[in-house]
Amino acid sequence: MSASSLCVVATAFFALGAVWFTGKALGVRAAGTPSAHIGARPEPVTARERIDLRQPLRALAVTHGATLAQRGIGLDLRLPEDPLPVAVIAGDLPQLMAHIADAAAATLPQGTTLHVLARAEGHQAVTSWREATIDSDTDAPRLSHAFETSASRAATPRIHACQAIVARHGARIYTAPSPLGDGCLTLRFPLYGDRAVRAPKGLL
Repeated sequence: MSASSLCVVATAFFALGAVWFTGKALGVRAAGTPSAHIGARPEPVTARERIDLRQPLRALAVTHGATLAQRGIGLDLRLPEDPLPVAVIAGDLPQLMAHIADAAAATLPQGTTLHVLARAEGHQAVTSWREATIDSDTDAPRLSHAFETSASRAATPRIHACQAIVARHGARIYTAPSPLGDGCLTLRFPLYGDRAVRAPKGLL
């Protein structure tokens, strides 16, 4: 084989080797590095279902009525005849009601009756919670105070859980007057559908 032939063969082998090495490097890079256009996966959207707000309130009497009674706390539920449909994540409303009942059991003194009034106001389903003591002690603990935070009062994990549930549904939990009186712990959820009821003046 002539010198020129050997040079051609050597050049060919060198070119093949370069191609193989380049392909190998690109393959390793592709396997180890995600493409720039692939972003983080979006979080799954949690499905919501239509629930009558009266249902978890009725269940509250069954699941927590005995516990409250053992602590000397009565439960008075006042529910409307018409449904209060709301769109919520399954399980959130029973959990919210349970947290509020637990807060009541931990806060209210013996001999208290916890009045719960549910109704529709405007485009919202509203629930008011207010305690009444036998001796009408104005200095008695209030359920609404347990949900109020300040520089000197930190929210408990139970209160944080209530606030988180309310926030992810675009609802509100705060202190406001109601037909039960002033200082009520108040829940407002958007009503599902087009139902609207005029709210009494001064109760929003």
